[in-house]
Amino acid sequence: MDPSIRIIEEIDPKSPILVATWPGMGNVAYGAGLYIKENLPNYKFAEIEPEYFFYRTGVQINGGIVEIPQMPKNEFFYHKNQYGPHDLILFIGESQPVIEKEYGLAKLVVDVAERYHISEIITFAATPMNITHRSVPGVWAVSTSPENLKVLPSYGVKIMVSGHIGGLNGLLLGVGKERGLKGTCFLGEIPFYTVKIENPKTSLAILKVFIKYSGISFDLDKLVQMSKYVEEEIDKVSKTTKQTLFGEDLPAEEIEEEVEEPQESDSDRIPPEIRNKIEYMFELASKDISMAGELKKELDKWGLFQEYEDRFLDLFGKKRM
Repeated sequence: MDPSIRIIEEIDPKSPILVATWPGMGNVAYGAGLYIKENLPNYKFAEIEPEYFFYRTGVQINGGIVEIPQMPKNEFFYHKNQYGPHDLILFIGESQPVIEKEYGLAKLVVDVAERYHISEIITFAATPMNITHRSVPGVWAVSTSPENLKVLPSYGVKIMVSGHIGGLNGLLLGVGKERGLKGTCFLGEIPFYTVKIENPKTSLAILKVFIKYSGISFDLDKLVQMSKYVEEEIDKVSKTTKQTLFGEDLPAEEIEEEVEEPQESDSDRIPPEIRNKIEYMFELASKDISMAGELKKELDKWGLFQEYEDRFLDLFGKKRM
């Protein structure tokens, strides 16, 4: 086994499922992974050394004192499931590595999956949609197995027939497929305007599906409360913004109505898979500015540059004046 993988304690899991999560849009996948870790009995049994995959590019300041930052953790946890056919191996990566090292990290995670004879790899992701933060987010799914696609709709998900899943939450399934491992990704809907805001409501929607699909059960009450809190905080921001812009103390009903019933525009009719592709291209361009030209072409192709202009200029450290 690769020396970057450190086994702390050997385990003997029963038909385990591997759930692997990294940060991404809305922190949906990472948030779901942390919630599982905090609400299921588990212990850390392995980790991947981070030095090969991450760079120290700055320092931390603590009380005026300069400190070398800690490298992102890449840890495996084991949960023995007493009530179902599958144990759980949970991998949580604190950060996605630079693009050229994503494939190498994915291979090491799959190495561990093979070592313990996992039955399936499951990842989570977010997919931006024309919904509001008060909508009930839907869940989509993709799989490496044509047979599994026939079963997945029975768990209340829709099949995503085309598109792109950026980062390791998607790439890991492809690496697993290369080695003959079954894999599934559950993608939760998030509003376009909240891609940079933590979205526990969508993590909740995904975990409800995951519990039914895997037979691994845990309490979701804390996540329900967190979802309500974030929804209320977004409402407050929306109200404050309207008061600032219009100088009016608008009734809550009016704000809620405007939030829940957005007017359809030409941009609303852009296929979801194109929106997903654009988000992925933004991710690439944020790490490699040479990709900005291709991103600009894609935005112009769909007549979306004006909508994304501020984000595009932010890639160059500029704001529109």
